Amino acid sequence: MLGRSLFVVLPVCEYLHAADGVDLSPISYEQAVLQSLQQHPELAGYEFRLQAADAMVRHSAIGPRPELGLEIEDVAGTGDISGVSSAQTTLGVSWLLQCDVIDKRVQAARSKVSMIDTQQQIAALDIAADSARYFLQALAHQERLSLARQAVAQAQKGLVDIKQHVSAGKLPQAEASRAIAELERRSLAAEDVEHEYAIAKHQLAAQWAARAPTFSALDGTLSTPIPTVDIQYLRQQVRENPKLALFINRERIADAEIELARAEAGIQWQIEAGIRRLEASDDYGFVAGVAIPIGRRDRNSARIAALQAEQNQYRAERHAEEVALETRVYVMAEQLRHSRHVAESMEQRIIPSMQQALSDTQHAYQQGKYSYYELASAQQDLIDARLSYLEAQYTAYLYLIEIERLTGLPLAGSTGYAK
Repeated sequence: MLGRSLFVVLPVCEYLHAADGVDLSPISYEQAVLQSLQQHPELAGYEFRLQAADAMVRHSAIGPRPELGLEIEDVAGTGDISGVSSAQTTLGVSWLLQCDVIDKRVQAARSKVSMIDTQQQIAALDIAADSARYFLQALAHQERLSLARQAVAQAQKGLVDIKQHVSAGKLPQAEASRAIAELERRSLAAEDVEHEYAIAKHQLAAQWAARAPTFSALDGTLSTPIPTVDIQYLRQQVRENPKLALFINRERIADAEIELARAEAGIQWQIEAGIRRLEASDDYGFVAGVAIPIGRRDRNSARIAALQAEQNQYRAERHAEEVALETRVYVMAEQLRHSRHVAESMEQRIIPSMQQALSDTQHAYQQGKYSYYELASAQQDLIDARLSYLEAQYTAYLYLIEIERLTGLPLAGSTGYAK
């Protein structure tokens, strides 16, 4: 289950204000996932289903009620048995012996409890993974917004500098007009990201049924190193996926129902016992009897055959699902490797080269060798490189989240990840 943070938690410098003007606290990855698991509306329904299933287990342990019977013979006839003087009155109790049947019913009911519990585990994994993705999406927008605002600040600084040069007659008015347009373009880009960021925060808050975010920002960064993975180890862990356990539970339910059908087809004795009063002699006597069903004991054979066919179907489906999950883990791991390689290339080679290019361009611009257009282009190239690095990191973490959902392993600190 998702339980360990993907991200190195760092202080967030900029807080957004709530509608009432009060700063709210940032939220961490662990807090977001935990709140979703505790408060997601879908999980609440499983608690009621488990309560109902537990009640059915208790109900299945209750056998049939004994029957109290009163029988009067030889009354209101003719001759010697006219009136009630020769009546024979029998008060008796009868009950059906179903000990084995009751045990099988309880086993069948308990197997359904296990089924619901497994379904709850699957739902919890899916909800945790969804919450992780929403957190990751919001965090990515938060970092994109930071880069967009840096771009706006650079454009503002450039515009001030160009206006000074225009006033001094060193640059034509056209350069100032281009700088104004560039500032407006970058401001619009920042506004677009800000809207996406607000949407992402609402989507995350909805995971715990909140109608609006109760946090100001997100604690974390996408710049932490991406772990490498051992694909073979991860493929082995697929066997622990609750979705596969679901098929096993279905097989067990079918097996319990087969045993119940066999028990119900067996001999179920009905015992009777009572007291008889003989009016003619004013005597009492004890009476007892037993009733044994007759007929073939394989009367449930068709139902048993159908249940056995269902068992075989679940085994086949489980095998197919296991192969599909292993394949998906392999694909996700390979995609993760590629995204990790792209992120490392951006961080170690491309971004440093862009930083050096920007430094050289700034120096040339200050000497009058480059126009503001070349400077703005170099600044944008560096921002684009950082955005590409951010996108590669974001994509890699999405693959990690999917791998965790498929294997149930923690995304960091697991023996499944090579350090």
